[in-house]
Amino acid sequence: MVTEGKMRMPIFPLPRSILFPGIYAPFHIFEERYKTMLKKIEAESSILAVSYAPEVQPQKFYPHMICGAGSVRVVKRYDTGESDILVFGTHRIKFHSYVQEIPYLIGEGEVLQLDRDMPAKTEEDLLNQIKEMLIQWVFSHFEDSTRAIQFFKTIADLEPLCNFVGYYLVGDMEKKQDLLEENELQRKAQAVWQILKDMDVSGEGPKDPKGPTFLFPQGSSKKDFN
Repeated sequence: MVTEGKMRMPIFPLPRSILFPGIYAPFHIFEERYKTMLKKIEAESSILAVSYAPEVQPQKFYPHMICGAGSVRVVKRYDTGESDILVFGTHRIKFHSYVQEIPYLIGEGEVLQLDRDMPAKTEEDLLNQIKEMLIQWVFSHFEDSTRAIQFFKTIADLEPLCNFVGYYLVGDMEKKQDLLEENELQRKAQAVWQILKDMDVSGEGPKDPKGPTFLFPQGSSKKDFN
């Protein structure tokens, strides 16, 4: 269970992955240290932090201290001991220190709360505009857009909608991290609006006409994502 106080949890540092709250992220576990980590998570029913860890120097990867964290579900186990897992983001975490580094990282940190304070009309307008832009984009770029459009029509929370854009539609990892670290929902939503506007102007879309595989939560409001 995650509280607002300090907590400890394992960290999965990856050079090309960022976990957002409200988003399912699939991973393949194959290294021995992370097999051990997964066993520990399952035994203790703990959550996992997934940290973007760029290669700052050759073979030197430095995890960001602000990252997403969430619950873990094993979807497939292999005879080799490898596993396919889904991590569902539930929180943003700010780590202050590492309390263990071998065989895998464990960090001590706290939950970062998002400032949701903004005029109700502004939030409603941003929600509706972003939903409409996403629906138009999906309709234009996907052969089968029914499920995606239905999801966007029913979602009622601006935060997971912004996180969806950040995870699936932003390719630059530093821009993804900036979106994750943004502490004000209004500023995050305005940045997402601009991202979608730029995509519309440029005609940007996935090269594969079927589009990427979207994994949708089974709900449309914030409480349904927890």
